Amino acid sequence: MDERADMAGRLEACFAEIAATRMEGVPILNHALSVQAVGGRDWNDGWLCVLITPWFMNLMFLSEQSGDHVAAIGTKRNFAFPAGQFEFIAGHEDRLGLYWMCSLFSPVFEFPDQEAAEATALAAIDALFETDGETDSSENAMARMWRGETPENLPAAEAEDSEDDSVEIAAPRDVSRRSFLRGGLPEERP
Repeated sequence: MDERADMAGRLEACFAEIAATRMEGVPILNHALSVQAVGGRDWNDGWLCVLITPWFMNLMFLSEQSGDHVAAIGTKRNFAFPAGQFEFIAGHEDRLGLYWMCSLFSPVFEFPDQEAAEATALAAIDALFETDGETDSSENAMARMWRGETPENLPAAEAEDSEDDSVEIAAPRDVSRRSFLRGGLPEERP
């Protein structure tokens, strides 16, 4: 069996077991979704994919680097991709060992079915590896905002390009990743 398929199978089996045990009956489950590793690829001395579950969609990185096995659960670490730097958090499961995760969606009620979740997962992992030349100006503007860059921080040529494409970049607000992914809607607190 090829290593990628083995890694995807181990990851899916581990989280399918979690779905059937620890997550059983938890009200944040989207029962239209199942556990699936999507877009797996070798990267940075490890294996990277998007993991879809009925309760989250995360980037998952399982590292082969010997120093990574000592990170404490909850440790945060930035990983650099062509699209920018993203914060990952260390997790651990006995069946997998240490892994790094970056939340994309949690919970995942916005997905009506597995096909929609899979399409989003593939788009997300592909977007990580896009360079500025591969994205349109609105995507570039969004990436700059996500990095905290404002129009006044842009070189003059880039600012003109943004204006020519009718992309308005507002000053960044204090918005959590979850709020951003929900379209800026405020989080409801109990």
